[in-house]
Amino acid sequence: MTLLTRIVPFDTGSVFAAWTDPDVFARWAGPDGYDVPRDLVTIDPRVGGRYDYCLVRDGERYWLRNEITELRPPGLLAFVSDPMPEYGVPDPVTTRVELEETADGTRLTLHRPYPPERLESARAGWSASIDKLETVLGT
Repeated sequence: MTLLTRIVPFDTGSVFAAWTDPDVFARWAGPDGYDVPRDLVTIDPRVGGRYDYCLVRDGERYWLRNEITELRPPGLLAFVSDPMPEYGVPDPVTTRVELEETADGTRLTLHRPYPPERLESARAGWSASIDKLETVLGT
């Protein structure tokens, strides 16, 4: 399921690096109101590598643990989550980030399935994260 598609005004290499460099990723990941402390991010950019990070809000921690399943710089990153029954996600979930160079920057397409009752909030959360990604890349 395509969750969102957006043109970000930066080259594909920079956008890809923002997804795969843990120092940069920690600065933009997560919806509004959440932090992703750098010391709680592990990104091992290779197929089979880990893509783990923790969203922190009001002292509560929400771990997202993944394994990278596809990696084709600078155009594709895919990872599959570990089951997270504590968050109501009993089965692995695949996230695909596709990046394509355009005349205006990079077309970022995010594929990730969500149940219908969580779709709009998930889309809003990811959109807020991409807003922050643009801010980080612009500085």
